[in-house]
Parts: sequence; structure tokens; C-alpha cells
Amino acid sequence: QTNITLQPYNIYKYRMTDISYTQYLNSAVNVAKSVGPLILENYNNRDKKVEYKGAVDLVTETDKNVEEIIIKTLTTEYPHTKILGEESTKDGVYNWGNEPTWIIDPIDGTTNFVHRFPLFCVSIGLSINKEIVVGCIYSPVLNEIFTATKGGGSYLNGNKLQVTSVETLQQAVVATNVGYDRSEYGVEFMMSNLKAIMMQNVQSIRFSGTAAWEMASVACGRLDCFYEWGIHPWDIAAASLMITEAGGVVVDPSGGPVQMEGRRVLCGNATICQVVSKLLGVRKP
Repeated sequence: QTNITLQPYNIYKYRMTDISYTQYLNSAVNVAKSVGPLILENYNNRDKKVEYKGAVDLVTETDKNVEEIIIKTLTTEYPHTKILGEESTKDGVYNWGNEPTWIIDPIDGTTNFVHRFPLFCVSIGLSINKEIVVGCIYSPVLNEIFTATKGGGSYLNGNKLQVTSVETLQQAVVATNVGYDRSEYGVEFMMSNLKAIMMQNVQSIRFSGTAAWEMASVACGRLDCFYEWGIHPWDIAAASLMITEAGGVVVDPSGGPVQMEGRRVLCGNATICQVVSKLLGVRKP
């Protein structure tokens, strides 16, 4: 099982002979760190300018400003690259092809940011031929930076990562999020999955409100497994590479290959993902 269906390099292959994954990663790290002070300044502001994208889905002026800075910086440095960003993309419309594409979530965990709950992060991934080859996740409050390159491993503040080897739910800490679906069906579906896992004597369940940070926490062994429905490519792109480079798997909850546009994900080590996959329900469209 792999995190995405690999495609052969085509017309973009020549670009990688001139620009290494490491160079792309360094640029992502630099711009992520550069927006840290702006995020922290507004994090402590109780009077944030907040808008609603949905009934409970928030966006702030900081999200928009941070994404604008990241896009301008990266596309100026790499004019041949495209952008798939949370605040610049219409919901459900992913303009994402084989071209080198930066996949950006300026603040993953906006609700946490608004309420001054310290778990949120900047997530920047790079895909080439729809394969994630670079990932960077930066937590300004925790001062943690997760990095990964295809074939180069994944790291937290320079320390190499490895997923856990947990094999049973009795040993596992599983994470998920409640998402934004407040329909009767959506709530019942979420609760039925929680019940199925809890009835198997799972050691504990965590909800942090940020998929990118939770997946990075799977990569570094803080969590054993994570699953969620309703996510977007920018929530999981960078972190998916971190997990696979740390020896884990990123799959569809059904157990098959994950689709970045599929709005659902399951990740962890291969054994625990197989266990959890058998317990999760199949969501109706």
C-alpha cells in the first residue's frame, strides 16, 4: 500500500535535474518560518477578524495574508510552479495537474488559532506529476518544524522520524477530528466509528482539530493512527510524505490507495491501519 498512485515522470523531469528536492524544501521551510511572527502576533489578539466559510468553518484575515505571502514568495522564486491553496481555491474544485504544484494550508487548525488553542500549523507540500515529493509543517507556538523529501526521510527539528510499531488498539492512541458536518447522518457516522474503536478497548482517542499536525504526530510516534473524513489535499499533502518516509502508510479508510482529492484518509503503521480499517464504516456520498 502506498500513499498515492505513482506516475512516471514526464515533461517535468528535466526540471528536477536543475532543482533538487532539498532546494525546494529549504524554500518551503524559509517561507514557513518567515510568516511565524505574523501568525504569533495575531494569535494573541482576542479581536481577530473572523469570517465563516460554513456554519462552523472559520477563516481569518491572517489565513488569507499568510497564504498570500507564501504564494508570492514561492512563485517568485519558482515561476514554473502552480498553486493549490486553501484560501485561494473554491471548495471542492482542485486545480491540480502534473505540473510542479505547491499545496498550501496557511493555518491548519484555524478554529484553534481563533480560540488561542496552541495546536495549529503552516503546511506546505510540493507535488510533481501528482506525487508528493516535499513536505514542510511548521508549528509557530511549539517552535517545531517537520520536514520530508521523497526518498530522503522525514525529520522533526532535524531528528529523524519513525512511526510506532503498535499492533493492537489496546496499545494505541488513535486521533481523528469531528470535522464540519453537523447533519444527523454525519454526526451518527462519526459517532459510530468512535464507538467501533472504543468497543475494541482502544487505549485512548485524541481530537486536536488539525489534521496536518496530527498526521505529523503519527510520523514522529506521538500518535499511532489517524483517520478523518472531510479533509482536503492541503490538509494532508505534506504530512502524508512525512508518514511514508517514516515507515508508515497513508491509505483510504477502506484500506486501498488514498486519493488526495478523496476527502478521507487513514494513516499509521501498516498493521494498526489494517486493524482500524476493518472497524471504520463506509460513508455515503
